[in-house]
Amino acid sequence: MKLFTKKIRGLLTILCIAGLVLTACGDRTETTETEQETVSEEDLQARIQALEEENAQLRAQLEQYTATEQTEETQASETQPAETVQETQPEEEQPQEDKLNIVVFGDSIWDMDRGETGIAAQVAEYMNANVYNCAIGGTRATMKAGESDVDYENWDSTSLTGMCYVIRGLVDTNFLEGYPAGGVIRNVDPATVDYYIIAYGLNDYFSGAPIAVSGSDQFDPHGYTGALNNALELLKGASPNAQFLLISPTYCQFYENGSMVTDSNMRDYGEGTLTDYANACRNVAENEKTLYIDAYSTMGINIYTAEEYLEDGVHLTEAGRTLYARAVSSCLKYGEPGVVSGNSVYY
Repeated sequence: MKLFTKKIRGLLTILCIAGLVLTACGDRTETTETEQETVSEEDLQARIQALEEENAQLRAQLEQYTATEQTEETQASETQPAETVQETQPEEEQPQEDKLNIVVFGDSIWDMDRGETGIAAQVAEYMNANVYNCAIGGTRATMKAGESDVDYENWDSTSLTGMCYVIRGLVDTNFLEGYPAGGVIRNVDPATVDYYIIAYGLNDYFSGAPIAVSGSDQFDPHGYTGALNNALELLKGASPNAQFLLISPTYCQFYENGSMVTDSNMRDYGEGTLTDYANACRNVAENEKTLYIDAYSTMGINIYTAEEYLEDGVHLTEAGRTLYARAVSSCLKYGEPGVVSGNSVYY
């Protein structure tokens, strides 16, 4: 390419010189008639003609070289690969992982703190889940003596059976007005529930509710084990794909005049110690092959740790709620149905 360019420049230079010579010769012919003595007119015409012929040849060569150079440039441009325009493909939107849906039925252990340090909020964070906290402080798993478990039209029991009836659509939610759980349970879609957590026992123990109703069947909701069995049957019908976690009541202490006088290992309100209720809950979990946390014996809340984990002998401190939430999350992730899970696996 550079060689052709140099040749073209040379030819152009020659043409320019030839033009100048011709011009000079012409001028000379017009202005120096006196010099014809030494150079004849025929000689000048011959020189002019020779220069014109040489000029024509140079022009022809110039055109030839120019055409050749253009051809090579065209070929070179054709052989070069065309620039590929890379289309920017939009990044595929990563599907968001579906959150688990967890429904909780329980008492004040779950209901007392509905903020960030509450058990429900911590489990939601640990499990990346939607936790529907339907717990109501002061409530029992059992129905009170004399309450009918089939009077759906006039239903007003906030027991575990009442909450399950709401899930099944058997009773209206009017009896839950004024409770935070009343607004929460209305948003539960039973078809999408992954886990039900059932955590009762303290108020059953305090009220002296029977662990089992003598002479009745295993589904009688007036007894602690009957209420648990009945709830499992009701909820399985509403959410056939859901799993269940039963949690026993937690250890507690009793004070008089600022001093502890006894604890739940010793005090009996008529139907046994709290240990008896915890063991009854365990029996149901093992028989029904559900997940189970022995919050009473294995979670780590006991006479030696009560000062750290219990704020009034019964309810949990912030540290106690964190311990509880970790045990729950650990069981949901790693627990085996029918096997006791406590705080042996830290989350």
